[in-house]
Amino acid sequence: MSKSSQRGVQKPTREIGLRDLVFMSLGGQAPFLSILVYGVASYSYGGSFAPVAIILGTLLVLLNGLVAYKLSTKFTQSGGYYTYSYYSLTKRLGFETGWTYLLYSALYGSAYVLGAVAVLSTILPFFNTYQIALVFLVLSSAFALLGKKPSFKYAMFASTLEIVIMGFLAITFLYSTHFTFYNPVSKIPPLSALAAAVIFGSSIPTGYGSITPLSGEVKDPKKTVPRAIVTVILLGGLLASFDVYAIVDHIIYYHLQLSSPISLLTLIQDRFGLATLAFATLAAINDGVLATLTFMFATSRTIYAMTVNGFFHEKLAELKNGREPFNAVLVTVGAYWLIVMLSLIVFGGNAYNAFLTVSFVSLLGNLYVHLATDFSLTRISLKRLKKRKVEISLSLGAALFTMYVMITSIPSGTEVTLGAFVLWLLAGFMVAEIIDMARQEQEDERTK
Repeated sequence: MSKSSQRGVQKPTREIGLRDLVFMSLGGQAPFLSILVYGVASYSYGGSFAPVAIILGTLLVLLNGLVAYKLSTKFTQSGGYYTYSYYSLTKRLGFETGWTYLLYSALYGSAYVLGAVAVLSTILPFFNTYQIALVFLVLSSAFALLGKKPSFKYAMFASTLEIVIMGFLAITFLYSTHFTFYNPVSKIPPLSALAAAVIFGSSIPTGYGSITPLSGEVKDPKKTVPRAIVTVILLGGLLASFDVYAIVDHIIYYHLQLSSPISLLTLIQDRFGLATLAFATLAAINDGVLATLTFMFATSRTIYAMTVNGFFHEKLAELKNGREPFNAVLVTVGAYWLIVMLSLIVFGGNAYNAFLTVSFVSLLGNLYVHLATDFSLTRISLKRLKKRKVEISLSLGAALFTMYVMITSIPSGTEVTLGAFVLWLLAGFMVAEIIDMARQEQEDERTK
């Protein structure tokens, strides 16, 4: 879009600080639910090595995070990954990246509603999954529509509470073994199992993907956003590793088995009673609301940024009280409700199966977006090749890792999920082409 076409576009107020951003994005990782799903999966492949595998996965996520770190110091507008590709690669690739980010963020946020529903439906079997899902959707939507101030206050409270709960659970597990610590590197799994454990471990600290779309509303974004990215990745990954270590320590000490998220909840209840299970349940509820809310913000800000560049209807760029894009938030809320309820209907109310499918498609979208971001940094760095060898090495290394994860992930997907992802990409190219044709027709009419 030309500069003239962007004149008069109102920019949101910069009022988000480092603390706000860190606590909101940490909630976007859904720490407890991530341990239930990805932590248990990492243990199933890596065994007692799982805590180390999660740390290795965190370092690999940090590799991609550092690419976003570098780009966030150069671009301070709203939109994040979409903005990086739009200005670093081409407008068409920028649109496709933004289009795919919308898929990733909407599905990722919705997946955590489904994950939380799956957990709570086992603890509260007298409620059906649709009723539980409605509670999560109503709460997260209400905060999103109320705006930044109440949302970030809630995020600070909820994230702090969850850190306390996870710390309490870890100490409880360690106390049960009389603080008898095991050596996590005494038995290293085969390379193939190790790779799988690391990949699942890398799925835990991915909440930082919700940070960069908010850049246009962050105070001193060139310093705040990069710091938040690194803080959230390391804090989330190391906290998860600590909890998984404590759980595995308990399992080894008492010669137990752990095969699924439900078995972990059963373990908590059987070993420590209903009070401890209540703490775990509260953490799951926190995740279901806060992770969804976090990605609602990310989705809506990407919609806003793409609208500013003329890809969507101008109404979606209108700000409420000059502070935030209310119409974009409204559309986002509607999309999340549609995804969650439709997923439950398709899977006959089975929230866990719906979670697995929705989260897998979101994973593919996430990998595509990060691949585009890696190439964005490569493209910028090539202009000053001799002075930016570190940036080029970083971006290419991150790109290779992203492609490896994508290639190894594809065989585990069903034809339906892979087909849905490819169809979304194709639809993006078609929409971009239609937009270009409409713009060309408008320019032709003006020249007549």
